[in-house]
Amino acid sequence: MRILFIIGIFTTLLACTSHQAKEISPLPKAQSALEEAISLGKSGEQQENARHYDEAMRLTRQAIFKTQAARLQLKAKERNLALAWLIRWHWQLGRIFKAQRKTDAAIEAYQQALRIFVPDEKDFQWKTKGKISLYKKMRQMFLQLTDLLLQRAATKSTHHQQDDLWQARDTIEKLKVAGLENYFAECFTKKVKKPIDNFNAPHTAVIYPILLPQRLELLVSFPLQNQPFIFKRTVSVSEKTVGTVIQNFLAQLRRGRNNLKDKGYLNNAQQLYNWLIAPLLPLLKQHDIKTLVFVPEDILNALPIAALHDGKKFIIQEFAVAITPTLSLTESTGEAPSETKMLLNAITKAVLNYPKLPYAKKEIKAVKKWYRPNTLLNEQFTPTNFAERLKTSRYDLIHIISHAEFAENVENSFILTHNGELNLNDLQNLIESSRHNQSIELLTLSACNTAKGDKGWTALGLSGVALKAGARSALATLWKVDDRATLHLIDKFYSHLSSPHLSKAQALQAAQQELLESFFHHPFYWASLALIGNWL
Repeated sequence: MRILFIIGIFTTLLACTSHQAKEISPLPKAQSALEEAISLGKSGEQQENARHYDEAMRLTRQAIFKTQAARLQLKAKERNLALAWLIRWHWQLGRIFKAQRKTDAAIEAYQQALRIFVPDEKDFQWKTKGKISLYKKMRQMFLQLTDLLLQRAATKSTHHQQDDLWQARDTIEKLKVAGLENYFAECFTKKVKKPIDNFNAPHTAVIYPILLPQRLELLVSFPLQNQPFIFKRTVSVSEKTVGTVIQNFLAQLRRGRNNLKDKGYLNNAQQLYNWLIAPLLPLLKQHDIKTLVFVPEDILNALPIAALHDGKKFIIQEFAVAITPTLSLTESTGEAPSETKMLLNAITKAVLNYPKLPYAKKEIKAVKKWYRPNTLLNEQFTPTNFAERLKTSRYDLIHIISHAEFAENVENSFILTHNGELNLNDLQNLIESSRHNQSIELLTLSACNTAKGDKGWTALGLSGVALKAGARSALATLWKVDDRATLHLIDKFYSHLSSPHLSKAQALQAAQQELLESFFHHPFYWASLALIGNWL
């Protein structure tokens, strides 16, 4: 089993000098060979920075060859040191080819770097717990490859560009998985028995918005004559501009708590709609699309898509909307149970320095209108009792009415029980230890909160909560909302979910539309509730 020690040391290698390399080289016999390779690679980097690309290429290729040779002299566990340097040199070679406008060669070099960094066999787990800075550095390698693939696709006809577009989407999928595994310090892939396939979902489009430094690329896929097909649209807007607009948009939405008449958010809502939806609108209408599933990345994780506006109406007045962390980690829907069983967990009192949730009791009554749940209330809601209920029965729905925090650091993310904090790792372990080894259809968190100043990492943790909980979908809020509004949203969502004709995304759409037409018409009250994962 290969442990990716290379991930843990890659930050060092990004800034390492040949002198530092002497200190970390593990074996005297391999030391000189690896030192020589590192020296060649660093010299190649200097030539790259000086734009002497032919010489940079010669030195970098020599560095790759000699690093491969040095790796053979190392012990098994220590060979990962050389692998880390190989990633760096292949990435460097890709940049050199890119600067020379040798697109095909550049793509191959980048792909070789990623084949080492993310091997096909998923027999390792990330060793980067809390290392957001490392992920952000490595993110650039994924995005640079994606950029090259999209540029090459743009030179081809619609049908001949499909291979490049699928490779670009696959690269973003790997980036998304890398982000989740970095955040949770855990390998996720083995947990998904059967990934969802949107091509079996009628009237559904899956949208990958890809933020590149100077442009936004939109990849949209849906069945075309029963065949998978991707369309691409390019928007001339920088990553920095999109990020600024999203941050302003979020701040404006949150002001709605104090002023229902405040519509200062509309300009940004329309601008984001024009970037993310309008370029795709003719395709969506042509193919009779009813549901939009977004696979966001980076700052787009924090975007409340439901609040986007075309100048006349909100997006949810035309489309059902859902978010999925990645398609490859989103499990397909299982067989419909003969009777839907729910485990309801609730804290209605002040506990552990957290205030009482004033509408929690009413929410319990609302849930019980639609289901006959097995209930753990207040003192009963403890990790021990929660685990015991999971062991004795199988549940399709788990509903939690309690405080929950999702922070930039996964160790600070938790769900509050009566006697302490239930972190996401513990939640996963409790569910996995149950005798009923079947995925939960939906996990609902109705009073969750996110950290202030977050730029997408908190929402990334929120996206991963369904994966951690062994649930196909999660329903949660992107920010702390009004308790009354949450009560009404949950009530209306479950009323529509009980209909066999509506998907989870459509049930949420119907609930949000009803609030839009009520006292809680400001998107602050309804746009934060997001369906994450399986939308069917």
